[in-house]
Amino acid sequence: MGNDFDFLIGQWRVVNSRLRHWLCDSTEWFEFESVHTEKKLASGLGTFAMHEYLLEGSAFARSVLRQYSPLDQFWKICRMDAMSPVRFSELIGSFWAGKGRFLSRGIFKGQDVLVWVEWTKVCETFVCWEQALSGDNGKTWETNWVMEFYRVG
Repeated sequence: MGNDFDFLIGQWRVVNSRLRHWLCDSTEWFEFESVHTEKKLASGLGTFAMHEYLLEGSAFARSVLRQYSPLDQFWKICRMDAMSPVRFSELIGSFWAGKGRFLSRGIFKGQDVLVWVEWTKVCETFVCWEQALSGDNGKTWETNWVMEFYRVG
């Protein structure tokens, strides 16, 4: 439970596939690489990550704080990211059946959206992360970002 994200501890090379335009039926994807470093919190109930990438000539960094609440038995994930066009509160969710599923509400271009993040294919040397948005309160979803993590250390 409180160690669900321990699989991410260490350093990873990440291949990102990102939809160029979101929530407009775009089918144009582009790829870029990034580096992800994850460490365990001193409390033992979470992790902290730095995710660094170069996108279209500009350097970006994302910090991620993942905290497990034993009382609620849910994870709270706070992403600090100047690049994302979506502003949203912490993601809330948990792992079951080998997948991590997390949900939040946010704002994209002035529109209320739902943000869905899922971790799949978790193993020691590889993991997949996907993000999707819904502009219709969950009736339909658009996957807009996929990251494939490859362990390097």
